[in-house]
Amino acid sequence: MTKFWKPILAVLLVCTLALSGGALLAKPAASAASYSPAAPQAAPVSADEEFRAVWVATVYRLDYPSQATTDPAVLKRDADAILQECVELGMNAVILQVRPSADALYPSDYYPWSRYLTGTQGTAPRNGFDPLEYWVERAHALGLELHAWINPFRITKGGQTEFDSLTADHPARLHPDWVVEYEGEFYFNPGLPEVRAYIIQGAEELARSYDIDGVHLDDYFYPGSGFDDADTYAQYGAGFSDLGDWRRDNVNQLVEELGERLHAIDPNLSYGISPSGVWADRSSLPQGSNTTGGYESYYASYADSRKWVKEGWIDYICPQIYWYIGHRSMDYATVARWWADTVKGTGVRLYIGMADYLADNADPKSPWYGTDAIQAQLELNDTLPQVAGEVHFRYQFLADSQALGGLYRQWYGTAEPEEPAEPAHLNTADHEAYIQGNNGLFRPEASLSRAEAVAMLARLSVDGDGNPLYTGAAGTGGFSDVSRGDWYAPYVAFAQKYGIASGYLDGTFRPEQPVSRAELVKLIAAYFEVTGGTASFPDVAAGYWASDVISFAAQQGWVSGYPDGTFRPDAPVGRAEAVKILNHALDRRAGERPASLPFTDVPKDHWAYDEIREAAVSHTYQKTDDGEKWLTYDR
Repeated sequence: MTKFWKPILAVLLVCTLALSGGALLAKPAASAASYSPAAPQAAPVSADEEFRAVWVATVYRLDYPSQATTDPAVLKRDADAILQECVELGMNAVILQVRPSADALYPSDYYPWSRYLTGTQGTAPRNGFDPLEYWVERAHALGLELHAWINPFRITKGGQTEFDSLTADHPARLHPDWVVEYEGEFYFNPGLPEVRAYIIQGAEELARSYDIDGVHLDDYFYPGSGFDDADTYAQYGAGFSDLGDWRRDNVNQLVEELGERLHAIDPNLSYGISPSGVWADRSSLPQGSNTTGGYESYYASYADSRKWVKEGWIDYICPQIYWYIGHRSMDYATVARWWADTVKGTGVRLYIGMADYLADNADPKSPWYGTDAIQAQLELNDTLPQVAGEVHFRYQFLADSQALGGLYRQWYGTAEPEEPAEPAHLNTADHEAYIQGNNGLFRPEASLSRAEAVAMLARLSVDGDGNPLYTGAAGTGGFSDVSRGDWYAPYVAFAQKYGIASGYLDGTFRPEQPVSRAELVKLIAAYFEVTGGTASFPDVAAGYWASDVISFAAQQGWVSGYPDGTFRPDAPVGRAEAVKILNHALDRRAGERPASLPFTDVPKDHWAYDEIREAAVSHTYQKTDDGEKWLTYDR
């Protein structure tokens, strides 16, 4: 399957955020000590497994190269610029169109040099330069995968004029009986076994000659129902009473055998196809999607993409779902969920082809106005565990749109940390509930995780006027082990933005790891101007990384030691302990109250019963000499 490379830039970015000494640095953010939101049915892929790719088109030089040239310097410069931009956008793969028609962007024994590269078909770059070899080398150096994208059957995009200019050694010239004209363009005939064999051999050449990470087929198979292959059907269609079934079988044979042959060369090679988004409408086939658009790849291009998935012939499927959420006939959400259900249990990865070329429309009335439609799709993808990534069409649209570039830098975690307008403060004025249970349980003695601590503090963060700062904005904070689909991801992103939390030198946040007593104190103390001092605990040495904040917390009355005088700084902090410490830092004074505690696993004689109630029940209050008096409270 796919060999995943982690973008070096992202690693470096996260490393700069790590606290020296390896300890977690976090400045309080608010969550529940036992926060447990509704979880998805299955966990999405982790951030380092998620496939984030860009299609780089070479047909008509749409993305590469910038000009037709034989100059290696220009070809290298253009490649470098694209690859570097992809890294900065947060991508981890590039899908480069190396065979836009029956031609090549590399020296091939099967196809002539592409006219889109050098201006003239059959003309090679100077000095023996191999563009594909350079792309692979540079992509890998930057931590990107390089997938070779081929169009299997197309011969021309420029009609008869282009066909007449094909080189003498072009396979269409050498084998005119392989060629079918359709609506002014020319195609190889998929019904001929020798055509399919030739296409497979050309793909094998790529797998043998280059250290590519994948081979990628686009959505062009049969160009339409009027394709002139009656003679071929008569010759090879025995056993098929339906022309459409025979055509689909021809494509299926190519798909299956190509995968077998590629994996025989390199078992780790990732082999995938990007069909049109709708396989079939439910009105046409009962297994189809609830769509009514009329363009069904099962019939239009004879691509039985559902079968490829169910048979496991490919490593991934990348449907081009080029409609917005809410589209009347081909709703993005409907189609994406259909594909998620289709791949379920098959082992075939699902990447979504995204319509970036439609986004950032300047018309406020357009459903593609700005980037909201794309962001909504990304958010939906994160709710579907089977979605293992996205592929964006295409490079130049991302490069040209500042809005799209900004979205992906933020979404994929490569944006420079945004400086907040002002620092976060702890909400010491309002006594809202800041902890929740799960199914009526609080688990007071259970350890508090890093994610829960950050969430608890993020929800308690306010600006200088007391307004809540946490908005739930999507993000990951740039940590390799935090995925946007994780319930805690927005809290971690918030904490990173406000300097509340940073991770370890390996780029991780370790969200499920228990928070130690020292770490929790460090988180809370970040909201305060910490004065110096020596911790009065025998197990906290003066050189300990958190000795100053532990001493400060003790002086403020937030914490005290155990009966033997120790603080046990590296011991995991329990949920009840965490609530008591935070209550004291917030100057929230626990005591006897009329409200009952909403947790069945905390009896009234529990040592922290009053502290937990103080944190779990929203109330208005009046400070008194010996504590506080509740005026109103949630029942």
